[in-house]
Amino acid sequence: MPLELTGLVSHNRGGPLAPRPQTDFDVAGIVASAVAQECAGYDKVLIANSALMPDSHAIATYVAANTTSLRMMIAHRPGFIAPTMAARMLATVDRLSNGRAAVHIIAGPSDTELEADGDFTTKDLRYARASEYVGILRRLWTSAVPVDHDGAFYRFNQAFMPVKPVVAGGIPVSWAGSSPASIEAAAEHADIFAMSGDSLAVIGAMVGRLGDAAASHQRTLDYMMTVIVILGDTEDAAWAKADAALAAFLALRGPTLATDDKGPSNFAASSDAGARVLATAAGGARQDRCLWMGMTHAAQGKFGNQTTLVGTPDQVTEALMDYYRLGVTRFLVRGYHPEADIEEYGRDLFPRLRRAVAAYDAAVGSV
Repeated sequence: MPLELTGLVSHNRGGPLAPRPQTDFDVAGIVASAVAQECAGYDKVLIANSALMPDSHAIATYVAANTTSLRMMIAHRPGFIAPTMAARMLATVDRLSNGRAAVHIIAGPSDTELEADGDFTTKDLRYARASEYVGILRRLWTSAVPVDHDGAFYRFNQAFMPVKPVVAGGIPVSWAGSSPASIEAAAEHADIFAMSGDSLAVIGAMVGRLGDAAASHQRTLDYMMTVIVILGDTEDAAWAKADAALAAFLALRGPTLATDDKGPSNFAASSDAGARVLATAAGGARQDRCLWMGMTHAAQGKFGNQTTLVGTPDQVTEALMDYYRLGVTRFLVRGYHPEADIEEYGRDLFPRLRRAVAAYDAAVGSV
């Protein structure tokens, strides 16, 4: 199974423990982050999107112009522009980057956030709209003739794209959201299902659930999981770094944790995935091989996904292989100290993980 390592490119150099103002737009920082991740062995970077963030498509184009092999996973909100226009925009980035574009569909968990962009649809309607939207993207990326469409959310006549994506089948589509409506839409349209990090039991159950849903459409999915990694030369050193990260987080975020504010996005958002991860965190700070839910429990759903693997490079490699054996072949790996962590991952973790995957695949293939 192909292993894929994904990072993050943001519009400034802020990190979880050293945030920068949303107003800080750091062009040099965007390039430095992308180049560092390419050099460290990341295959792809996610470029996030929200009602407060700069345009992800433009940043992806700039990243492509300043890297050679790094692929861009462009977070995209269906519904704000016509799918016909979105299909052309994404195909343009793909052609400019020589086939390095992918799109990450986020229907949006927060009603409040989407209302800031003038979208007042409910969550289930957003997933229904996203399903129709992605179906249109795929038709336009592949159709050799003009397309007519008359659906629940979109209607157009004779839409056509003379300039297609580099790969004949179109641009890879990943999907986030684990509500029943999201799972059904992902099963029908996505190539990759993206999950927040969680325990092996929970991730295994999610892979099984999505696999069954995709099979009902005669399809298969790949799976990606987001996780924070803390490495140490020894196990004790790694856990000391985890304790220090938690102390720094509480010193920085303590006052906010006592309020109803969900963090720097300023939008309260509940989600099925968030509730699931908090339930896992309630079961204990240390779980599985080296899963740490201490930061997740402290944050209580604020400031994004905090699921963390803590240990030596060998221990974290084995922990990631536990997920790989469940069918998770793509990992979004990030750290609490991005600049230092990226270098450390590239030197100490990624080569080990790639060797472990190659050995496992060879063994499985030889059976």
